[in-house]
Amino acid sequence: MKKVLISVIVLLFGTISVYSLTNNFNIDSSKLSISANNKENSILDSFNDEYSLSYAITSNNSDIEKEITELTKKTTYLLLGDFGGVEENSEKYYKRHQDYLNMGSYNYFPRDENSESGYDESIPNYFYANVSEFAVPTMFFTFDKLDINYSSYGDIRITVNDNLIISSVSIPNIKMKVENQENPRQYDIYETDMVITYYYLKVGDQYTLAYLYAEYDDEFDDYFTELENNENKGTLQMALSYDSNLREIYDYSKLDAINDASINNIYNKNKDNVVILNAYYNNYSVVTANGFFINDGLIVTTWHFMEKALIKAQYITAKDGFGNSFTIDGILTANPDTDIVVIKLKEQVGRKVNLGDSAKLAIEDPVFSINSKTGVGLTLQKGIVLSNDGYIQSAIVLTDTDEGSPLFDKDGNVVGINTAKQVNTSMSLAVNSNILKEVQNKFNNKDFSSFEPIKFEKLKENFYYVKINEEIVENSIPENKWKIYSKIGNIEDNIKLELIKASYEDGIVSLRYQNNISDYISSMQFASELKQQLIKDGFVEELNESKKSIYKNSEYKIIIMDEFNYLIVLMVKL
Repeated sequence: MKKVLISVIVLLFGTISVYSLTNNFNIDSSKLSISANNKENSILDSFNDEYSLSYAITSNNSDIEKEITELTKKTTYLLLGDFGGVEENSEKYYKRHQDYLNMGSYNYFPRDENSESGYDESIPNYFYANVSEFAVPTMFFTFDKLDINYSSYGDIRITVNDNLIISSVSIPNIKMKVENQENPRQYDIYETDMVITYYYLKVGDQYTLAYLYAEYDDEFDDYFTELENNENKGTLQMALSYDSNLREIYDYSKLDAINDASINNIYNKNKDNVVILNAYYNNYSVVTANGFFINDGLIVTTWHFMEKALIKAQYITAKDGFGNSFTIDGILTANPDTDIVVIKLKEQVGRKVNLGDSAKLAIEDPVFSINSKTGVGLTLQKGIVLSNDGYIQSAIVLTDTDEGSPLFDKDGNVVGINTAKQVNTSMSLAVNSNILKEVQNKFNNKDFSSFEPIKFEKLKENFYYVKINEEIVENSIPENKWKIYSKIGNIEDNIKLELIKASYEDGIVSLRYQNNISDYISSMQFASELKQQLIKDGFVEELNESKKSIYKNSEYKIIIMDEFNYLIVLMVKL
């Protein structure tokens, strides 16, 4: 497999519910809700109130996150150019290049020719001036040579560390020119998904670009393949740290000082507590994740895994890394907001993790994860803490099947549960131990036999019954009507997903697009170009939330919604 090095090395270098369209369709946004949320609320109402989980991750950085989201989009444009590889003249190219270079942190630090770095080293964070002076220009020319073509943004993940903010943007389905290995004079078109990570440093009132690097899915193939090949039942595989750009800007000395004996202690302390979860359809595994014993007989994993299982599978199984299987009784409780679900087994098995205090984790502290890559053994991965602002961001490279695995401190205590919110990059996200402590305390010192879970099959039957067969494309919009509605927001060009359902009734067009690109990129992200076009065309933004947006002008109201892996667009004639 070809491997293109994009990163900069600093200094060295079925059917889901359909929205009914009737004559009395109510366009009141307060009454229009997404069926996914309705399902979640209905499920939570089904559980015993005594088991409800209320702890939430709060952030005081919402204004900063909005600002950085827009800055991330701007930086990506300056770095890659317009969507769709639109040709630009020399004047526009030059301006884009200069605007990008002007973001570099090195422009905002006073120079000192007498210092080794070339900058005034008495100024806090002067190191980033030196780093950015090389990384920022180099990345522009690296991308320019690759001639990257992209059509949309994916999820943007932001973490705040005082004046340093990390922002990662997923960019699906890029196309780039790669030099042909057999004939260097020729180029091949290479398609992949990419993540660009920006480090923004606040200097005065200005957010500046201190560092950046890019990674793509296939870049991790060799690393994960080696882990899978070396994973064996009943033995410890200690994975090497992923060879990441992050070593250039973080101090790994605390992690490097951890010896093999300490790592073995973490493994031996927890090897019996980690489980592999599989969801099956017709005896084929369709969803895989990890989990661990939060209490004796109780397994905690992610709601993201459980929801996918309820949609795609007929039943779920649990086993440990030594091949021992456990009989699942049902689902005890869940909190979709914090991505937590608790599974009850038929019997207690005498296993339970010790929880640590995630609040004590500092930047560059060592952390570890034990997970299963193949379902037949366990792998221990290591990294460092990058941020701890509600979620724990760590330099551990995980795949989507690693969600639900525990995150440990150096003493082998669980400080978080890894989520699927950031995978296939040099970073991963974990929900902190405060949430896990609520789960553990909820069921401590209680009679295990009195716990009343809901059967997986019952939840599926009540809320998530979906045929797994391929969608049948249905289009009932008259051609003359579509000629009119298709002009709204230039929707045919601005949504790059497969349209699988389209209907028209009484002035309302309903469109359903399937997000078959990635489970981990919100479908709403693929509507970003449509949203921008609506605003350019004079629509007023009435609502802009993560799962629903509403735009209106004098003639139409446009509702854009995310349901599972579907993007729903309603276009209503007023």
